[in-house]
Order: sequence, then C-alpha cells, then structure tokens
Amino acid sequence: MSHFINSRRKRLGRIIDRYRLKNRNFTIFSNDCWGAEVYKHLNLPYNTPFVGLMLMAPCYIKFLSNPKFYLSKPLVFKKESYYETINKLQQGREKQFPIATLNGEIEIQFLHYESEEEAFEKWTRRTQRISWDNLFVKFDGSKDFATPDLIYEFDKLLFPHLQFLREDIKNVSSALVIPGYTTDGKAQFEIALRYIDLIGWLNGFSFRTSLKSRLYNSIFFPG
Repeated sequence: MSHFINSRRKRLGRIIDRYRLKNRNFTIFSNDCWGAEVYKHLNLPYNTPFVGLMLMAPCYIKFLSNPKFYLSKPLVFKKESYYETINKLQQGREKQFPIATLNGEIEIQFLHYESEEEAFEKWTRRTQRISWDNLFVKFDGSKDFATPDLIYEFDKLLFPHLQFLREDIKNVSSALVIPGYTTDGKAQFEIALRYIDLIGWLNGFSFRTSLKSRLYNSIFFPG
C-alpha cells in the first residue's frame, strides 16, 4: 500500500513541478544520465546532446573549459577508449557501445546507443537545440576519476552549476552531499529530488532547499 501511495505522490509531484516551472527552454549538460532524467521528469524535449551517454570526469571538466569550441568539432568514432575501465566494460558486453572524441581530446561513451549512426544523428540534432544563454551544468564529483582539483575547477564555472558528492569537501559552494549516494545517474536523480530544489534552480534561484521546499520534497518525493 505504501508503495502505491508513494507512486501516486510522485506522479502528482511531477505534475506540480511542470506547472511550477517557468523557465522551459533550458539546456542541461551532465556527465551521466541525470540530465536526461530532468527532461523526462518535466516532460520536455531534450534540448541537449547529453542524453544516454557518459563522460569521465577529466574529459568532462576539460570540455566545460570551452564547450562552444569542442561542440563545434565533429564526432570522430573509435574502437578503444582512453580509459582501461571502459575497455574492460566493453569486453563484458555482447554488443559494444559507440565511443567518440571531440577534437581528439574529449571522449564520449554513448552507453545507451545501438550504433555509431544513431549516436551521430542524435548528437548532431540535439546539439543544434542548445540554449547557450540558458545553460545549466551538473557534475558528479565522486566517480569516474574525479579528483578534488576537478571538483574545485568545476566550482569556478560562471553559469549555473551543481555537483553531487558522496562525501563533503570544504569550500565548494556548488556541491551537495547526497545521502544514499549512488554512481547510477538515473537512480541518483530520484534520490537527489529529495535534497535539492530542482524547480527553484531551473527558475534561476538556488538549488539549496528552504524549509518550504524540504517539506514539499518530503511529501511528493519520499524515499
């Protein structure tokens, strides 16, 4: 019964969130599936190419140092990754996922794509939808070769940015420690809904919760 009630609460919460959202033509960059889940939650089109893919932390932070430059470069597909962990992951799969680079520097793993053709088509189409003047950026600073230096570098970004951590790091204004942290971006989205003011952030305010938003989250997005 409690599962049924929680499901109904979450469904209602999604409907209310879609009504509360005033800023609808935004773009999210995310190094994992978290960003795509935001668009699903709000029933919005993917105004970002960062859907169904992942980037290792060093590549992602380098990309964010000059995203317009890197996104002006074509995808170049390759068979092996810079990262041995990715190569080992590929070996354990019946069908390998596409891997590509931008400018020979930024590696992208198209984890949820069937072919290079599909990855190229969707990446190219969604890149054209980017709202550069309405950009939000999310980073997970506790996985995929993230380091304190990369966390601090991300923290210096000028556009709205948010990062999730497993454990606290001092003097990082954009970071939030997530209880029940997981490396799964999709699952992390569901968990993080309890601890951030997602709609407030997208509407131009802080991602940090107030007493009112914490009460709202506890009602509509319970654990």
